Amino acid sequence: MNRLLLTLLAGVGLLGAVGCAKEDPGDDEDDAFPLPEIRTAEPEEGGPAYSGGPVTWHHDVAPIVQRRCQGCHAEAGMAPFAMKTYSQASARHAAMATAVTQLRMPPWMPAPGELRFKDSRRLTRGEVAILSAWSTQGAPEGDPATAPPPEPAPQGLGWVDTRMEPAEAYVPNGTQQDDYHCFLLEPGFREARDVIGFEVLPGARHQVHHVLLFNVPEAAARQADAREPGPGWTCFGDSGVEDQSVLGAWAPGTPATRYPEGTGVRVQPGTVVVMQVHYNLNNGPRVADRTGVDLQFAREPVANPAALMLVASDGFAIPAGGQGYRYTFQQVVPAGRLWGVIPHMHTLGRRIVLQREAGTLIDIPAWDFHWQQMYFYEEPVDFRSGRSRLQLSCIWDNPTPRTVRWGEGTQDEMCLAYLYVTR
Repeated sequence: MNRLLLTLLAGVGLLGAVGCAKEDPGDDEDDAFPLPEIRTAEPEEGGPAYSGGPVTWHHDVAPIVQRRCQGCHAEAGMAPFAMKTYSQASARHAAMATAVTQLRMPPWMPAPGELRFKDSRRLTRGEVAILSAWSTQGAPEGDPATAPPPEPAPQGLGWVDTRMEPAEAYVPNGTQQDDYHCFLLEPGFREARDVIGFEVLPGARHQVHHVLLFNVPEAAARQADAREPGPGWTCFGDSGVEDQSVLGAWAPGTPATRYPEGTGVRVQPGTVVVMQVHYNLNNGPRVADRTGVDLQFAREPVANPAALMLVASDGFAIPAGGQGYRYTFQQVVPAGRLWGVIPHMHTLGRRIVLQREAGTLIDIPAWDFHWQQMYFYEEPVDFRSGRSRLQLSCIWDNPTPRTVRWGEGTQDEMCLAYLYVTR
């Protein structure tokens, strides 16, 4: 087994693969949980109601766009165009209506299920109806005087204990459209602290696609940093440093993250934060970036220290030309409380499903490597006393002429999920 994976799995019981086949419900092993049927995405309940009458930009549409779209669709934002003004949005009203009706925008990857996640970006039925009606009616502007008061801006963390950023700016690699780069953030930790919140501060917003935060041993991070000239080092999938743990994840539109009350991730002396930034160069010029992160620490040790437990296996071998190749394994985890999850594959991934005996914990039926994040449940999930059996299923398409196995590189694959858990 891969040495990095062995390090990450230390202390966690691994049962091994119980099913390894192409996606076919009839091929499930007797002791494997059947994959759930893919549920069609539906709008969320609630939100503003649509009366069926006239719809205008100022009175009806702008508040929805402000709340749901402008985290990405802003000047110098991650999206390829802004939607801040009437003229900007009305020029694209038909495409907007199609995207929201098909629930392609805003991006939200989990399929609907019994367990609900906080901060869903999926539009409500009323919002979809209003945006669709606005386009059908010819995208009228309306009277600015009828606009409701703008919603207050997100309040962030409330307080910040330390702001961390790379020692110098970095210009993404211009030989490829996607550059994954890791940065060692100073200073290191000299005492144990409980991280209870963070906020990513993207520098060049149009090219910062997503960010992952890792806590790693300082000496190992410095070795990785010294391997390449200039700030940071090339990485993909994770930090590329052994004995890492995940602190958090961010995508455009994600607000400041506060971990559930009474929980936090403990960082130990002699460790540092490594920030992986995914730069996408499709939306504007390649410029120097200095993305940073704010951290918030508990004033006293938290009552329920959290850990990012790993569910993972490297036993797959995706055949050349394979379509819908499925790898399923089960892993035993101790009793505890599950607050959130981060599924992870690479670019060949098609679907990833995490299950337990009692049902599905998360199902991402249309995996997109470029939209990864941490998902927190509205209500935590309790694992039964003793030990619980979880099952992770990964499905890939492999159009390449080679067998693809576990690895750190862009040409390799992974099948794992991090669990944000407390005892």
